[in-house]
Amino acid sequence: MTELVKKSIRCGLIGSLALGALAGAVHAQEGEGRAQHIQNVLLTFRLIQADGFTDVDPEISDVVEEIREIFNFQGYRLLSTSVFNVGLIPSSSGRSATGSGLQRIYPSGSETALTLQAEVTSQRATGTVRAKVTLTDATRRHSQGGYSEPLPLLEITVTFRDGQTAVLGSAPRTADGPVLILVVTPKIDP
Repeated sequence: MTELVKKSIRCGLIGSLALGALAGAVHAQEGEGRAQHIQNVLLTFRLIQADGFTDVDPEISDVVEEIREIFNFQGYRLLSTSVFNVGLIPSSSGRSATGSGLQRIYPSGSETALTLQAEVTSQRATGTVRAKVTLTDATRRHSQGGYSEPLPLLEITVTFRDGQTAVLGSAPRTADGPVLILVVTPKIDP
């Protein structure tokens, strides 16, 4: 029903523009309906370990086939799930909105923490969000400019649609340790 209403509105707008009637009013109405900012993004991150597991982990069964297309490991298991609720604040120009979240996670079977950070931006009327995601290990540090900071295991920028699940990438925690894979699914709240 909603799709039918959207098609009817689009056809009406196209017809009005083609006939030249009320072109300014039509443009203003179209802009008002489409130009809403995304106000909130719920990001669900799943940290997965790739190794020689033979059992199927039911908590990640929905993404295992996609992961297998990208990575060639015998098995996978879920280490942790993190949920960020990122509120976005409109910029002074009104063209975009930004927000960020930071969370410390303790993967199962590990005593050391990882830090997961997301810097989220949305552009007016796109229906998508762009996120810079950084996964760091506080135990691995490097010096730069006289101070020590955590070394990123994974740093990636990606653009999402609502509900789209994306495999962001992989990183070994240590040279001889298992590979970690980060998967995210956003829920966009306009």
